[in-house]
Amino acid sequence: MATRLATKKWGIGDMTKKAIKLDSQIQKAVRETIQASKTTSYPIAGYKGLELRIRPHKNGLDAAIDFRHRYTHPMTGKRPYMTLGQYPALALADARDMYRDNMALLAKDIDPLEHKEAEKQKELLDRLNTLDHFISEWQELQASKNLTAKTLYNNQVLLKPIQKHLGAMRVTDITPSMVIKFITDIQKKTPSKGLQVKFLLKSILQLAKRHRVIEYNPASDLQGTLITHKKTHYPSLTDPINFAKLLNDIEQLDDASQLYNKRILQLLALTFTRVGDVCAMQWADINWLRKQWELKPQKAGNRGDMVASIVIPLAPQALAILEQMRSLTGDSEYVFLNPRRKKAPYQHTQAINKVLNSDLMNNGQGYKGIHSPHGFRSSAKTMLMERLGYDELITELALGHRMLNAYGTAYNRMTGLEQRAEMMTAWANYLDDIKAGKFDNVIHADFKKAAKQNHG
Repeated sequence: MATRLATKKWGIGDMTKKAIKLDSQIQKAVRETIQASKTTSYPIAGYKGLELRIRPHKNGLDAAIDFRHRYTHPMTGKRPYMTLGQYPALALADARDMYRDNMALLAKDIDPLEHKEAEKQKELLDRLNTLDHFISEWQELQASKNLTAKTLYNNQVLLKPIQKHLGAMRVTDITPSMVIKFITDIQKKTPSKGLQVKFLLKSILQLAKRHRVIEYNPASDLQGTLITHKKTHYPSLTDPINFAKLLNDIEQLDDASQLYNKRILQLLALTFTRVGDVCAMQWADINWLRKQWELKPQKAGNRGDMVASIVIPLAPQALAILEQMRSLTGDSEYVFLNPRRKKAPYQHTQAINKVLNSDLMNNGQGYKGIHSPHGFRSSAKTMLMERLGYDELITELALGHRMLNAYGTAYNRMTGLEQRAEMMTAWANYLDDIKAGKFDNVIHADFKKAAKQNHG
């Protein structure tokens, strides 16, 4: 009797029989259902199988409200419920639209729940197949390599336009014509950057190909469609007379204000290693007993033609420079310590460029466009071969290059350390001679003969 009276008082019995047509009826139904503290479902007028379910919370103040569609499975005949969404995030009008969509699917013998799950899986697959997904994988691979801060920064600069214009796209939708337009737009401002972006995009898409998401890399085989960029070499002096002038200009630099720059330039001339490697030279890498510098070149991590590590024989002149520096920074990690640089506490490569191009050099005109820090490598290779008679193999090994055969692999494991030690001393003595104005001391080395003697 009490239950019948309570139902009549709150109108629950009436509401369960009356179909909902308006939002105002939903609000009233929610209030009455909360009062009754009992989950109740209300039909939506004109939409058979569509209902509003109200589940009061234990606090007695609010309720969970959602739309459900109960339908007959087209194949099994079962009567499953499909939750469409929560009210009021899903409005009454939206619930009716979703109901009509479901009925359209059922008319085609398609189960709405199965269709929804298939769409969800497709959306997930599409998200995994976007270029952004493979960009993330590519970045993880790069993070596992020993790349320099500069290389990482350059990669980010090149990635930015790729992420902006193509990142959200599915890799299966990226076509060669799309890539051509994308790269061409970049090349309108910077031809060389466009080619670098294209190379990076090709590497990223190659991951998608490796995972068999795509069968063809759309950034491949675009020759003839893009603006070509002629690579310019670093300026370098290869004539002994001009190079001697450069060496004497370095020699006259003031020890008080240019000590580090002067010593680094001298070592660049003597060892013809990269300027970044000399600036970051560590005392732990100097083997005084063997008179060698044992290092891992900074470029080794992202250059297929570079050795992973190299031993540089040190001529007496190079060792003398290091002895001078040992009295200044021998207790530190770096030979050319610069504590003001927190992340890389050694001399910056730009300081070397700056002094080489300044009015302190070349009769006040500097060497900009004439000779660069990297140019010492070309200078040494050219003069070692043309003036001192050393061959291609030994000079390439001295530069830290891997000697490759026609298949792109190293054809031997030769280091030529003994020959290179002799060559480095001969080179240092040659530099002393040309600085003094002696240009007729040509050495003709016969390494083929030496090789025969070593194997005899």
